[in-house]
Amino acid sequence: MYRYAVLLVALVASGSLTEALQTRACTNQRPQPASVEITGCTQMPCELIRGSDVAMRLEWEAPFAAQTLQHRVVATALGITAPYELPPDRANACNWLDGSACPISQGEDIVSTLSMPVLPIYPLVSLVIEVSILDEQARTHTCFAIDARVVVA
Repeated sequence: MYRYAVLLVALVASGSLTEALQTRACTNQRPQPASVEITGCTQMPCELIRGSDVAMRLEWEAPFAAQTLQHRVVATALGITAPYELPPDRANACNWLDGSACPISQGEDIVSTLSMPVLPIYPLVSLVIEVSILDEQARTHTCFAIDARVVVA
């Protein structure tokens, strides 16, 4: 009986680590995902631990048909806005679709994931991160922004 209680507590705890997060809309009325989950973050600012990967799960509806999809991440810290360079395999959003595949159809319900490395050299700062998924015509399929802090474990 004790084992079952421990298992139940572990399942509840792991479920709370990926609770949907209230995010902010991006500029220019770009479509926002229906749901965003970031492992270990249930409210902003999200704490990004240096030397770890941040796992995200997004649910969104494709506003356009598309052949290819790319993740685009932009970070703003200390008044400076710059692209966050993802490794090529992670930047290709077609590689990270769950239950779908590229090409996608307009109106299709999409579940996608993204894993972003938080390098050990990153400074301990507060920042705003904007995550977009773009197609081959540079049209935004979904976009959201979060407040975050880089921290040491």
